[in-house]
Amino acid sequence: MPAEPGLRLKGNIFADPEYFRTDVAKGVTRTPGGTRMCTLPSDFLLGLRDAIIYECGGSHRSITKAAGKRWGTQFAKRLDRELTAHYGSAFRELSPGIIRTCLADAFNAHGYGRLSISPIPEDSEFTVAEVTDPIMPSLVRESDRSVDQLSAGMLGAVWSHIAGKALDCVQSDCPSLGGDRSRFLIGPPARIQELETWIAEAPQMPTHEQIVERATRKAYVEQALPHTITEGAVTPTPY
Repeated sequence: MPAEPGLRLKGNIFADPEYFRTDVAKGVTRTPGGTRMCTLPSDFLLGLRDAIIYECGGSHRSITKAAGKRWGTQFAKRLDRELTAHYGSAFRELSPGIIRTCLADAFNAHGYGRLSISPIPEDSEFTVAEVTDPIMPSLVRESDRSVDQLSAGMLGAVWSHIAGKALDCVQSDCPSLGGDRSRFLIGPPARIQELETWIAEAPQMPTHEQIVERATRKAYVEQALPHTITEGAVTPTPY
């Protein structure tokens, strides 16, 4: 249920100088909710990526994405608690505009990049998330495939939490491929998995526009196919 119309933004809680509180005697930084935070340098992140590739071989992309899903699930739960307390109303029931703004503020404050979110008019099941100055592509400068599976897993988990249903995410553009930002497509798991398989089998990485076109065209064709009755079952009749 959407939030009441009168509920408005109450400021950026992540911009509060006291949001990240450091006890210099203990060497510990925590959020107001008590979650411990730490800074991960670029060398650590590159080392983690290299270790996953070395240990997991060809499955490193799915393993990294699974780690991102675990991270995103915990991140979403923490944001839910903090923002629910801040607004006095369940975070997931806030208006879409407030939710998008809070998520963007959280990304900025944590150093994950600048996040923007927009639905796809042709297909209400999909959402596009764009991240300027994303983490992993800033470290892996060139690649023949997208490199931010960690963020893809994280974003899919965050949207699943907000929507209250299973969703998944695939990266559709990447600075490592020459893009100006990372782009992600969020939608139903079965359709995202089909896109991931298609991307993996393509001789070269499809463009963001090609990925979106395939996703929306597939949905349109499935809805538009006429049907015939065959022994009591309904089966699609291709053109």
